[in-house]
Amino acid sequence: MPPNFKFVDLFAGLGGFHYALKSIGGECVFASEINKTLRELYIKNHNLKSDLMHGDIAECINKIPEHDILAAGFPCQPFSKSGKQLGFDDNVRGDCIFYALDIIKKKKPKYFILENVGNFARHNNGNSWKDIQFELRELGYTVRSTADNIDNGGYEKLISPHHFGYPQKRERFFAVGSLDYIPKDIFPIPNEKKPSLESIIISKKEAKLSTDKLVDVEQCKIGSQAQKAINLWNKFIDNLPNKNKDLKGSFPLWLEEYKASYPFITHTPYQEMIDNGLSVEEAREKLKDYPPYAREEKQQFPFWKIKYIDQNRDWFDEYSENIDESIVKKIRKLPYTYRKIEWNCKSSNSPNIWDHTIQLRPSGIRISNPSYVPSIVSMCSTQRPIYGPFKRHLTQREIARVFGFPDSLTLPDHSTLAITALGNAVHKDVARLIAKKLINYGKRSKDNLIQISKDKELLGLTA
Repeated sequence: MPPNFKFVDLFAGLGGFHYALKSIGGECVFASEINKTLRELYIKNHNLKSDLMHGDIAECINKIPEHDILAAGFPCQPFSKSGKQLGFDDNVRGDCIFYALDIIKKKKPKYFILENVGNFARHNNGNSWKDIQFELRELGYTVRSTADNIDNGGYEKLISPHHFGYPQKRERFFAVGSLDYIPKDIFPIPNEKKPSLESIIISKKEAKLSTDKLVDVEQCKIGSQAQKAINLWNKFIDNLPNKNKDLKGSFPLWLEEYKASYPFITHTPYQEMIDNGLSVEEAREKLKDYPPYAREEKQQFPFWKIKYIDQNRDWFDEYSENIDESIVKKIRKLPYTYRKIEWNCKSSNSPNIWDHTIQLRPSGIRISNPSYVPSIVSMCSTQRPIYGPFKRHLTQREIARVFGFPDSLTLPDHSTLAITALGNAVHKDVARLIAKKLINYGKRSKDNLIQISKDKELLGLTA
């Protein structure tokens, strides 16, 4: 059966877009990926002819054939809140979106699909996306994105797999374009299907019998110190009158703020020391006794930090009678990152941390909804989600399943590169839902085409 359309896959990675578009009748006629290992695996995983796979898009942009759909999950690091947010000024990755734009200008595909971090549309006060969007519309495209409501005082309707019943919370920016008119509701509507993390978890029996090298549970064990930290925090929670209900605030709990009394509202501890006549060197020495986040050599803390410290102080005051000093002392002997917890699972009734998904992050121990995993952090294999009931990190195969990838998917042998590739991946099934709705809109019946014409007229889009 001949393909229904041809597509190109830019910044291809593991090929989330490829799986999605091929499943609805597409044929890949060009793919680009800068990493050599991922290029080789892409050819293998997708049974792609080697001459259709290319390296750095900057060096092969003139080789792109005619196509119907351009898909691009361009590098997100320049726009991510977790990075420096250099955007287009990032000399390494900031201009990648412009290569996609140049291809669209030259080839004029009927459709395009773009994907990036949720913060992309808000980067640089929204101007980064506005500039790109303007150019695309000048080319004759109707452009829709998850950020369409922002200009009207609304909110960004980011798209996440858990909106559609998949066990991952990963809110992303998507934009689609068509040379024909498409409505604002072109994106798939979230359903009521509840995610189930258990659906992708490999049982202990399966793991023992598996010959899949990506199912190596021995490599997924949690360090003894991390286990100790979680067990101590469980004891801490057990002493609370309402247990986990008392942790369901919107702020992280910093144990350093228990009985803390340093200044934080009008000035920093550093500024107070300087005002009292201490030298910079003396102040720096004294600051070593303060929490790392309170050591800023500034006159004032940023507002968000003042807010969190204030919330923590109030919380510890409220529950002072329920806090076991002996447990506090033990937690304070742990590494700094284990002295903070983030309880991000408001819908769960269990106060036991091991009943949830867990991430060991620089910001603390993050406890999340047991129905899905949080975003996989690219470039950091140590932050792989922990499946609490099994007291281990997710295996690479399980993480691949989280993205909707089949068990036939081969990953890089090097663990860090594998996790990086997964962290940068596009969710296969979410991409499929978006692409399918976009393409199907162009196949409307005669009656619907008449309605489209009326919509255009109302919007002043007809001559």
